[in-house]
This record gives sequence, structure tokens and C-alpha cells, in this order.
Amino acid sequence: MLAILLFHLFALLASPVLSLPLDSSPPALESRATKYDAKAMSTALSRGQGILGSYSRCSGSMCSWMSKVADSTKVTDLSIPGTHDTASWNYTPLTQIKYLGLTKLIYPSPVYRCQKSSIFGQLASGIRAFDLRVGPSPRNSSELIFFHSEAVLDTSARFEDVMYGFYRFLDENPTESLFVSIKIENTTFGTDGFAQQSLYTTLTSSAAQSYVNPTTSISSLALSSIRGKIVLLRRFSVDQVSPQPSSGLGLNFVDGWADNSAAFSINYASNEVAYIEDLYEPDAPTGITNHVNVKLNATVTNIAAAARKTKGDGLYISFASGEKAVELIVPEILAQGLIVPGVNQGLKKWLTTGAGKGLKKKGLVFLDFATETSGLISAIIA
Repeated sequence: MLAILLFHLFALLASPVLSLPLDSSPPALESRATKYDAKAMSTALSRGQGILGSYSRCSGSMCSWMSKVADSTKVTDLSIPGTHDTASWNYTPLTQIKYLGLTKLIYPSPVYRCQKSSIFGQLASGIRAFDLRVGPSPRNSSELIFFHSEAVLDTSARFEDVMYGFYRFLDENPTESLFVSIKIENTTFGTDGFAQQSLYTTLTSSAAQSYVNPTTSISSLALSSIRGKIVLLRRFSVDQVSPQPSSGLGLNFVDGWADNSAAFSINYASNEVAYIEDLYEPDAPTGITNHVNVKLNATVTNIAAAARKTKGDGLYISFASGEKAVELIVPEILAQGLIVPGVNQGLKKWLTTGAGKGLKKKGLVFLDFATETSGLISAIIA
């Protein structure tokens, strides 16, 4: 117990200045935002700042990089950079202390933090795939908020607020497409049934219908059919939704997700397969370099398979994220390294000057601390 408390104190002292509180003033909306209620949008962007970040219109070449990809490109042939545990960017030691009364004593904040840039910041950096993990709020069990395992990431921002943030981005950048993975992460403060119903209601609402592509199959789709849309990777069941849905909702990844595996596959639709790498806790001899090498090898192996379609002509998903908390190799250390290079630098090198140079069709690549290695996102897109 003393060791955990000391780790908390060290993390707090070493932490940079917390970026909260965020500006709570509602952002100005343009009159052309006609697909949703403007008041609802304003409320969502203000309330959701703890996860979305502060809204401003996206500017820069990475805001619309998909405009340079041909309409005829198959969705399964895209190269899409993403973020693992997208919403954890603001989970600093001070955030953890703020919610200590809700979570009690848990692991130190560096174990849960996987990003440093807000969702709007990630979008501006070129990220197009997102890993959202939700659960009922400890302060109001009728609200769905964001978690990483037992860690409460923010009690103000709701799931629907982040979806409105995505809608806003797509309105301003209609050439882009977003891939959003959604998982019910924590039901300590509510029920799985409530979480299912809330997710389903939000994702089939009148606002969502203009942006969320409910397709359950993507093998025959071209990029043109999903521009300005969100493709769902559904990692939550709808078996407790009432009334029961008469049609599917997104790509079905509810069953078969292997735990801590370097290579597995899921039949997410009839005759459609996803080939996945999600080795989040690499087994290696003691030391950062050994764990980085094992993790990096698993990731680049799946990316190479995606480019060459060696396992089949399906959807490839690679998670370059991971940790080994028992050895104090938290996500930031595995991704960024500590004295020695981490996974992100190794992946960038592999893509730009190594065996992965020139490869296309890389699939979805989810990263920890995605915006912290200059050139990595561009290397995935290339």
C-alpha cells in the first residue's frame, strides 16, 4: 500500500501542469449546421470539453487528408491511424485525485493514461479511428460517461457529447470518414442493460442517422459510400435493448475478441473476417527493450499481413498499444520509451526506412500517445 501511495505522489510531482479547467463557454455555431439542433450541439461541445477538448474549427492539411484518397478505394484497403483508449488523454494525477472518492484507491494514473491530445486535437492531427469505452456515471447512473477500466475519466462529458463532436467535425470536413469502436467498459455504477439501451438510443437517434452508417458489412464498400460518415465497430451487445433491433448496427465484434493475443480473427459478418492484433501485455524477459521488441514485432507482422493480404482479403486491425504495469512499464513508457526508443519510434522507423516502407493498405492502426511521435501518423497514412 505504501508503494502505491508513493507512486501516486511521484506521478503527481512529475506531472505537467493540468490542462483543466477548460473554457466552459459555449462555442459559436455556424448557421449551416442544419442536421442537428443547434442548441443541443452547443450544449454537447461545452459539456464535453473534458473529453473532446475545446472546440475550434479544424485547420491544416491533416483535417482533410482523406480527400486525396480515391473514391473507388475499398474500405478494407484503407490505411487509418487511430487512438487506443481515446478518451484517457486528460487522466493526470490531479484528475485521479479529483475522483478518488468515486473510485477509491486504484493504480496510479500513468497506468490508465494512453493519450495526451484531446479528441479534437487527435482529429486535427489526422486520427480517424477511435476507441471509446463507456459506463454508467457514478454521479448519475442515467448518464453514460467514459472509463478506462476502473478509472473515471470525466464525469461531465457524456457519450452523446463526443458523438456530437464527431458530427461537427464531419460537417466541416465531409471528405473524411471515422471508424469508432465502442465498448461497455465498466458497469460498477449501473447496469449493462442501461448502457446497451443508452448506446443504442444515441446511435440510432435522428441526429445520428445523418452521420452513423449502420452497415454490418464493409467488404464491398468503397470510400465514397462512407465519406462524411461514421463506421461503427460494435464491441457491445444489444441483447438487452428493448424493443429488440430489427436490423444490425455496425460491424459486430461482440464475440470472439481474444484476450492479449498477437493474432486472432473474428467473423463480424457473413463471409467477412477481421484479422486482429491486440497483444496489450507482451510477455518478454525483464526490461523495456525486450517488451518493446515483442510488442513491435506483433504489430508490424499484422500490418504487413494487411498490406499483402496474406491472411485473406478482410479488415485488418492492429493495436500498437500496451503496457506491463507489474514492471512499471506503463503505456507511455512502452509507446514513447525511456532512454531507449519505444514502440512508436520503432513503428515509424519500420514504416519509413525499414521493411514496411512503401506498404499500402495497412488497415486500422490504433496507437498509444499517437500525437507525440512526429511523423508517425503521416507514415501510417502514406
